[in-house]
Amino acid sequence: MLCITSNFISTLSSSSTTQNRQRNSTTASAASFLIISKMDAFAGKIIEGIASLAVEEFRFIWNLKADQERIKRITTSIKAVILDAEAKATNNQISNWLEELKDVLYDADDLLDDFSTEALRSKTIKEVKTLFSWKNKMAYAHKMGRKMKGIRKRLDDIANDRHVLQLRDCSIEPPVSYRGRRQTYSFVGEDEVFGRQKEKLLIKSYLLGNNSVTSNLSVIPIVGIGGLGKTTLAQLVCNDKAVRNYFKLIMWVCVSDEFDIRQIAQKMIGHNNKDCEVEEVQQELRKKIERKKYLLVLDDVWSEDRELWLQLNSLLMEGAKGSMVIVTTRSQKVAKIMGTEPPLFLKGMDVETSWKLFCRVAFDREKEPNDLELVAIGRDIVKKCSGVPLAIRTIGSLLYSRNLGRSDWIYFRDVEFSKIDPQKDEIFAILKLSYDHLPSPLKNCFSYCSLFPKGFMFEKNTLIQLWVAEGFIRTTDDIRSAEDIGHEYFMNLLSMSLFEAATTNDCGDVTAYKMHDLIHDLSLLVVGREYAVVGEKEVNVGKKTRYLSYNIPLFSAATLSSYLLNGDKLRTFHVPRQPIHSSRDLVFSFGSLISLRCLRVLTLCALDITVVPKGIEELKHLRYIDLQGNVNIQSLPSEITSLYNLQTLKLSNCSNLKELPADINKMMSLRHLELDSCASLTCMPPGLEQLTGLQTLTLFVLGHGSKLSLSELNGLNNLRGKLKIKGLNSLRGIAANVESAKVLLQKPHLQELELQWQWQCEEEAISLVKDPLFNRGFKTTIQQEEDGLKDEVILEGLQPHQSIKRLVINGFCGKKLPDWIGNLTELAVLEINNCDGLTSLPEGLRNLKSLQRLCIYSCSQLEESCARNHGDEWNKISHIPKVLILPLPPSLLKYIN
Repeated sequence: MLCITSNFISTLSSSSTTQNRQRNSTTASAASFLIISKMDAFAGKIIEGIASLAVEEFRFIWNLKADQERIKRITTSIKAVILDAEAKATNNQISNWLEELKDVLYDADDLLDDFSTEALRSKTIKEVKTLFSWKNKMAYAHKMGRKMKGIRKRLDDIANDRHVLQLRDCSIEPPVSYRGRRQTYSFVGEDEVFGRQKEKLLIKSYLLGNNSVTSNLSVIPIVGIGGLGKTTLAQLVCNDKAVRNYFKLIMWVCVSDEFDIRQIAQKMIGHNNKDCEVEEVQQELRKKIERKKYLLVLDDVWSEDRELWLQLNSLLMEGAKGSMVIVTTRSQKVAKIMGTEPPLFLKGMDVETSWKLFCRVAFDREKEPNDLELVAIGRDIVKKCSGVPLAIRTIGSLLYSRNLGRSDWIYFRDVEFSKIDPQKDEIFAILKLSYDHLPSPLKNCFSYCSLFPKGFMFEKNTLIQLWVAEGFIRTTDDIRSAEDIGHEYFMNLLSMSLFEAATTNDCGDVTAYKMHDLIHDLSLLVVGREYAVVGEKEVNVGKKTRYLSYNIPLFSAATLSSYLLNGDKLRTFHVPRQPIHSSRDLVFSFGSLISLRCLRVLTLCALDITVVPKGIEELKHLRYIDLQGNVNIQSLPSEITSLYNLQTLKLSNCSNLKELPADINKMMSLRHLELDSCASLTCMPPGLEQLTGLQTLTLFVLGHGSKLSLSELNGLNNLRGKLKIKGLNSLRGIAANVESAKVLLQKPHLQELELQWQWQCEEEAISLVKDPLFNRGFKTTIQQEEDGLKDEVILEGLQPHQSIKRLVINGFCGKKLPDWIGNLTELAVLEINNCDGLTSLPEGLRNLKSLQRLCIYSCSQLEESCARNHGDEWNKISHIPKVLILPLPPSLLKYIN
């Protein structure tokens, strides 16, 4: 019924050999493409660093002015020929020359960072004479002087070889620039999807109109090569209103490389608790789908193991008759194993649909231009993309972002595309063109994404923080921060379809992104020997390896140690989220990482780490530490404050963390401190206000009896993103001081603000709900009226900047909210939680046209007054698209029978 013939799909093969070759295209294509990440941006960084203040401070001891100037001249001369060398990188001698250059530039960067770190430490430590005596300084200078001379000699040799290789000077490529416009990354909305309406109607008609189905489960495979839009088509079907109304339950699981039944089942039931036994998981799944007509999408299935599918299939049979599964895959064999219906073979788009998509991403105003010659050139380019949407979007976005003229388009068509060998992986070759035209800094940023697993969902801000930590972001002035420039880099990559949006929040902002599988494969293809991803296959971690991602399901200290034997120059050690590990081995493993003295980035999430070793101060180059989800960490060693370069410290979901280091104010480079869900944190350390460069502070705790006050937030006017202030009830004794302080008004970059008074742990709330004597009108803590008046004064003083997008008020005991809420013109989400004293809403809510969502939880006096259509307060909020009023927070409703 669903079979569509296509000559384009002939590139597919039902044999597992062909599929494995497609799946491991990185390996298969490595011989075809020898790509070296551009190093001219890195060379420019070395030139700037060699003349830095840190070098100047120590030069008078070493008398190394000649060495310093010589290194600067050599690096400048080498930088001039890098573009030519990269263009000729298919020559083995030149590619080896680039690898040697890359290695020495990394070592030079480490040396310069050592200088600047010592200079920073000297400024930070007050008793310099004691801790860094003249004798120690001389010894340090002698050691570093030898290293500098070694760098100079290696650069001399490389510079001499450039003449032998006949490399010529090339003009430096243009700087990164971003042409702002409507983003072209989204391919999910129906109005943004091209050429798939016929296929959508075909699948939809089968899902909704097949009344002759007698089995409990039907499986429809969608088959096609990468980039054709299999996932997009499945999304389009799932988002259809009629489909959503027909099925009681719609579930989406990205399967990708490993067909793990437990993981698939956990994704279907909506959680991923690694401690759950398989038996418990399957029982929950069966309960969830029992007697329900559901639609399940298994996206990107690779496994051709029929036994695994039969095991999962037995769990899926508990649904009601007519339940459906849509499977997207590149393998005809997978379709044969899993499908109960004939597969839909997805083919390339026709010429006119391809042209329509190309116009949307390649031209201003997203339509065909009047220039007939340019149109003819563009149509020739589109033909070469074989109707593959991903290739069309990528090439079109590239041509738009480069702002090329007609002659450049001709060159692109006649020269660039002529390099593609049709006997090899044509789609990869097309995507590679997009990479080749990236400016140098963006190439480094793109290559870094190869460290994440396929299908990984990443946050934009996190990725930018990593780029900054690695030194990929070059600041050109004192006006914009490195994060601002990183945002520009990210938007460039996004506009070129190298990233795509994955999830959004209540404010409509994208919260997570991912890379298309083929784009991820491309990132693996273009990295050199300095990148290593340890996974299912053995990889070589050698002296030239700088970035390591350790993605082995069973974390073993012995295995890790074998990879770190030659990894003393590592800059990144990254363990992806949600692994299953042994805590005993991990303690030892963390200690073994102390020997990696060049580390800039250390990511160890959810590994059951209990103690951060004191020796962590030896990792003096560290810019980024991610310890999120290590629930057994109770404190951090004071030595961590000696990491003077540290910019990002992530501790979210460390639920047993009780305190932060007392002298955190020493960490003057700190810009991002993430503390979400650190429930045991009872106060903040003094001196926080001295960290004026802080951009991220997700939690600020006001503990009972603590001397810390809101004044610590006064100097932190660079804060961005979200901020939660917890324990505001402790300020009732000084409410008047809060009202006059206005500590939040001067923070225009904050997007989300949560204000929390008396809080109650969820365990207590759950026991209360389950108590048979539970009465909604009864509260374990009854606030006195005077506390309510003080809370009103406190909230009045916590007025944020009008640019805030999300505001949460939790545990407030006053009767009325402040009028300033009506001035928050950008407010998209307002949540009022556990405010039983509240009797009315501000009149100004009528004027908030941007407000899209109002949530009122556990506010007994507002439930009736805000009742839809007839409540006294309804006219103030009737214009808000989504109003949700519940007697309890949604997280607790599941405990009520």
